[in-house]
Amino acid sequence: MTAAPPLRRTVGAATSRGPKRPRNADAHAVHVHHGVLAAAVVDGTGSEPEVVEFAAVAAGTAARVAARRTPVLGVVAAAEAWSDPDTDLVDPTGAIVVASVRPGGCWRIAWSGDSSAYGLKDDGSVRRFTAPHTLGEEMRRAGAPEAEAAAHDHQLRRSLARVPVDGVEGLQAIARVLVLASDGLKLPHDDLAALLAEHAHDPRSCAELLVGAARERGSRDDVTALVLPYPEADFEPEERR
Repeated sequence: MTAAPPLRRTVGAATSRGPKRPRNADAHAVHVHHGVLAAAVVDGTGSEPEVVEFAAVAAGTAARVAARRTPVLGVVAAAEAWSDPDTDLVDPTGAIVVASVRPGGCWRIAWSGDSSAYGLKDDGSVRRFTAPHTLGEEMRRAGAPEAEAAAHDHQLRRSLARVPVDGVEGLQAIARVLVLASDGLKLPHDDLAALLAEHAHDPRSCAELLVGAARERGSRDDVTALVLPYPEADFEPEERR
């Protein structure tokens, strides 16, 4: 019998620098602790060298803490790693999304900002689990026209800098495949579902195809995608027990 691959190798990752950006300020990390898989994506605000360093440290910290404890605490730890006791804020900053595997087909997810978690459901549909913390999203919910709201989607209302003030949003969700992404991954749910349905068996290629599709649709931002199939040996959705 062929041994199952280590959990870390079941994760596909791809990232691409924005065409007009001097550096890629997205970062991602994957960590496994005592069989618990966790992953994080951080989208740094700006392209300065210190932002790139910040994103890498924040992603690594969040993934390690999430695997040992929870994604919410991973986000808090990432913010604390760069905290300034004189201001109570993180500078530089960025958006973050973190997830870890739970028994029963479940994922724990936490985020701050507009980085995203999408799940491929049993019926083949895709659901976005995270609501973006942006001014544009607030305007949409208040009934503003889409064109007006979309013009403000880049304005974060929460971020790692705001964690000491706003806290961290978290949830638990069921999905056969989870995608963590920076906000550069802008794809219709139907396109995302089709790519996942056809290519999720090869997570690395799938992640690369997602990033490529975002570029084809005109994304000019840094783009990062992690594709995380739920470990099949452990998949038994709680709602079916």
